[in-house]
Amino acid sequence: MSASAASSPSPLLFTLSDNDASLTITLPLEVFVAGILITFMLGSCIGFVLGKYQHLKDTSSRLDAKDSNQQWPNEPSCNKTNGENGNRQDSFNCETKKDGEEKGDGPTMVLRGSLDLMASKWGVLEATQDATIPYSQRNADTGRRSDKGSRGADNPMSTANSSCWPSSSAVVEYLSPEEMTQLLFSNIHRDGCSISETLCLDEYQDNSEDRIEEQVPSPKSSAVDKTTILPSSKNSDSNKTSQEEAASISPPAFVNLLSLIQKYSVDTSHPYFFNQLFGSLDPIALAAEIVALSVNTSVYTYETAPVFTLLEREVMGQIGRLVFHKGEKENDVDGDEEEFKGEGLMIPGGSLANLTAMHSARHRWKVMNGHTIKAQSQSPAFDDDAVRLMDMEDMHEEERQQYWSSSSIDDVEEEKKFEDVSTFGTTALAAEEQQMNSNLYDDNQFTPDLVAFVSSEAHYSFSKSARVLGLLEDDLIVIPTHSDGRMDASALAKKIEELELLEQTSLDTVTAAGEPTRTARKRVPFFVACTAGSTVRGSFDDIAEIVKVCRAYESRGASRGLASNSDNHNHHYERSIWVHVDGAWGGSAIFSSRPAIRRITHADDIRHADSFTFNPHKMLGAPQQTTAFIVRHRHALRDANAAGAKYLFDPRKNGAEYDLGDLSYTCGRRTDAVKLWALWKYYGRSGLGRRVDQKVDELEMFVEEIRKRGREEKSFALACKPWLFNVNFFYFPPRIRRILEKRGITTTQNNVVESGDGIAGAMDDDDFIQIPDDIAQDLANVSVLLKLRLHEAGEMIIPYQPLNNQKADCFRLVLAGKKDFSFKDICHILDTMEKYGADL
Repeated sequence: MSASAASSPSPLLFTLSDNDASLTITLPLEVFVAGILITFMLGSCIGFVLGKYQHLKDTSSRLDAKDSNQQWPNEPSCNKTNGENGNRQDSFNCETKKDGEEKGDGPTMVLRGSLDLMASKWGVLEATQDATIPYSQRNADTGRRSDKGSRGADNPMSTANSSCWPSSSAVVEYLSPEEMTQLLFSNIHRDGCSISETLCLDEYQDNSEDRIEEQVPSPKSSAVDKTTILPSSKNSDSNKTSQEEAASISPPAFVNLLSLIQKYSVDTSHPYFFNQLFGSLDPIALAAEIVALSVNTSVYTYETAPVFTLLEREVMGQIGRLVFHKGEKENDVDGDEEEFKGEGLMIPGGSLANLTAMHSARHRWKVMNGHTIKAQSQSPAFDDDAVRLMDMEDMHEEERQQYWSSSSIDDVEEEKKFEDVSTFGTTALAAEEQQMNSNLYDDNQFTPDLVAFVSSEAHYSFSKSARVLGLLEDDLIVIPTHSDGRMDASALAKKIEELELLEQTSLDTVTAAGEPTRTARKRVPFFVACTAGSTVRGSFDDIAEIVKVCRAYESRGASRGLASNSDNHNHHYERSIWVHVDGAWGGSAIFSSRPAIRRITHADDIRHADSFTFNPHKMLGAPQQTTAFIVRHRHALRDANAAGAKYLFDPRKNGAEYDLGDLSYTCGRRTDAVKLWALWKYYGRSGLGRRVDQKVDELEMFVEEIRKRGREEKSFALACKPWLFNVNFFYFPPRIRRILEKRGITTTQNNVVESGDGIAGAMDDDDFIQIPDDIAQDLANVSVLLKLRLHEAGEMIIPYQPLNNQKADCFRLVLAGKKDFSFKDICHILDTMEKYGADL
């Protein structure tokens, strides 16, 4: 067959012919050209799409590890298997993949790998096959030490099957400190293959002598950076950047190290992690935390962190209205709430929040009684001009600049801090105030010792705070509690009255010149801490009763002050007791709308206090640490903490009236408010309230199962009154049960009074089992050994705790974080404790 084109330019003729026949096709020239162009364009598009698809497929296969055996290119492929006979020796079969060079920036590869590791904990990536096997079976197959009790003792119950056994991974891949050090911080040599990438920093110092420091220009700045670089090798890739050459470990190997950190850490989001008052992360709050980390800012000025500053102010305003305005506007049918006038901050942890409360209380007392001056008076950033600035938000930019150019703030100097504390606040205003205060009070002669009060159930951070603030050892007075853990308000009133009596008799002696002289220590109350959810019991103090005691003391001081104004031998103190509510654990009950929960937790009585703190990272599942601290008094935090660092806080800067940094005694501040904002915004107040309510309902089921097994099997018993969020209980192995039965001691509670309040009904500790002294120590050892067994097996981490009404340590169950808890979990917890503790 042959083909020939006609010579005629238009139309275009094609003649197809062979020996027997011929065919002539006539086409316009325009159609022919258009067909060629269309064919070329379609071919290009198809080729581009196929090439893009192949590129994405290759990238995904390199960067997304779908199982534990997949390796990065050019990395040793080490198939790690457990040794035989139950030992912890690991063997490696090492092969090196040669799939070509991995392209991409090293730090970016590490970041992507770390995000994959995080996603794997939330089920985004496929789980390994090993993770789908129940942990009890994995231990049995690999010969690990789950069949051993504490200190390696054989556990005859370890092979028992439980109908409630879950199919989940371990809470922790337990290793002793020595084993962990050997595995993660030492070089491993197996079968001629050296796995040198460990967590030990010294592993990468071999070539330190060869490193040089050069002055190299930064690619993003005209500045000169001092950068550590490695000498180039003859076989090195010339396309590598200087940053990659400086790395002492490849990106895939570094991601592997990060995976080791994750693998051998405790999985605090595991359903059977109960050890602390935090747990399962909420993914919404975690997402907000990730975004905040990517911004990498500090919330001290609006200039630096505008969005996070406004977010924190929004969150604090909402908390203030929720806590302090509750019940104050009963007739507000429209729901328009008054703007909160106090102050609030996100604080790095409940302990520091308690310190902030005590510090603010002391400062307020000293200001009221002339021992100090307000810190805001010394700060140019918060003087009268700054107050006027708060009303200038709508002012035109030119008018604002004109205002500042004509203002009298001449002492605002850039990059200058206070160098001498003794000269702090020597402005004319400060000097005038000091003169006024000196006329009011002789600080050297009459400075009293300030006294704080906490209950025996209060958090230990108050003891540390007292030492930080310089309180004397005996000026932190511990008030006894009722049998259920509530502070005894009558005991508090009695102690305050004792100090009040000493206050009246400490200045009775007069010198020959007619001046009073001190005959005893003058000790003045200034602070009382209420607990809203104690760590062990979960008890809630009666806030209203405690506030009533404190306000009665203040009112008595006012009447006595009027009567003694003409008495030159007595100085009248303006009495002030700051009442702080430490709701680090139970404070999230403010979101609940159930009347019974609000009554038991005294959520509606917080409005009578001066300050309040709670930790959303505990009950609500926000990432560590998320702590909100709120004060009802306007400028209380600023007065106590403002230092007016002139290089940072300047009222002439944009948005200076919104700055939060001088409300805190720290400089850098994390973006913690975004985590609480995310929870509140996504779930709403009602959604957070339902999370709190759900925990109460689930723990009530747990209490009922404890009581049931105590009646039927004599294996468990409540150790004290179960409050809403904490359940304390004993486990009795068969040996202890026989001893109790022989002594005639029952494990059931026969005198429980039903009050409609569920697990927090009207029960005294006399209604619960009392362990005899000679059995208490034995039972305490049982609790310790059982906890160790559960921990080492990776089954559960649950704490044992002391109780002041029991001589034996008991177990404590709390539901922290975003934890789903069902009857199956209750069954698993109790069955597993019996399984591992039957021979104790």
